[in-house]
Amino acid sequence: MNYQLIQFDKLASSNDYLKDNYEHLDDFTICRCNYQTEGRGRNKRQWLAAKNENLLFSLLLLNKEIISKYKAISIVTAYSVLKVLEKYDLKGLAIKWPNDVYVVDEKICGILLEAISNNELQCLIVGVGLNVNQTEFAVDNNPTSVSKVLKKQIDINSFQYEIYDCLVNNINKLKDGHDFYEEIKAYDYLKGKKAYANIDNEVKNVTVIGINEDYSLKVSHDGKQYDVETGEISFHID
Repeated sequence: MNYQLIQFDKLASSNDYLKDNYEHLDDFTICRCNYQTEGRGRNKRQWLAAKNENLLFSLLLLNKEIISKYKAISIVTAYSVLKVLEKYDLKGLAIKWPNDVYVVDEKICGILLEAISNNELQCLIVGVGLNVNQTEFAVDNNPTSVSKVLKKQIDINSFQYEIYDCLVNNINKLKDGHDFYEEIKAYDYLKGKKAYANIDNEVKNVTVIGINEDYSLKVSHDGKQYDVETGEISFHID
C-alpha cells in the first residue's frame, strides 16, 4: 500500500502533530508514536495508554475526493481494525457506533476523527488507539487488549503494518465507490440495545435500531424514530 510512515518515541499527540504539519506532508502520511502525553478520544476524553505497549497512530488524508466521504471514514477505520483482529482469532468482535471496536463488551480500540477547515475541508486526520500488549488499565470503562484476550504478547512492529495496509486499502476502496454497509452492519454492537442518549440536549431512553446505509444511527423513542449523526448523540448502555 502507498503511504508514508514517520515514527516517534514520544509525542503530545499524533493527531496534533499532523494538524501542525499537514501543509508539509504527503497524503496518506501515518504518524506513529510509542507514547502520547496528551492522547485523547472523542469529546476530549483523555486516552491513557502504557508506553510501548499499544499501537498509537494517526493517518493524514488530503485527497478531496476521499475527505468528502468523512461520514464513512471513521466507521470504515473501525471495520479495518476489526478485520485484522479477526485474523488473530479474536472472537466477539463488534463496532460500537460511531468509532469503537469491542471484544464482546470490552473496548479494544478507539478512533478520533479531526478536520482542519478554512472555508472548506483542508484535511482529515484519523487517530487510532489500539490496545495491543497492555494488560492492566487504570480506567473504569471496561477496556481489553489483544494480549489480554489471546494471553500472549504481540510483536507490534510487524502487527502495525497489517493494520496500515488494511486501512489504506479500504479507504482507497471507499474513494473508488465501494459500499461497506453490508459488511459493517453485521458487526453492529449497539443494535437492539437500550441506551440513554442525549438527543437535542435532552437525555432520552432509546432503543437502537441500527446503523443506517449512510452510517448515521437509527434509534427509536416513544414510537418515533430518529436518525442521528456523529457528534449529536452520546450513549450510556442501560
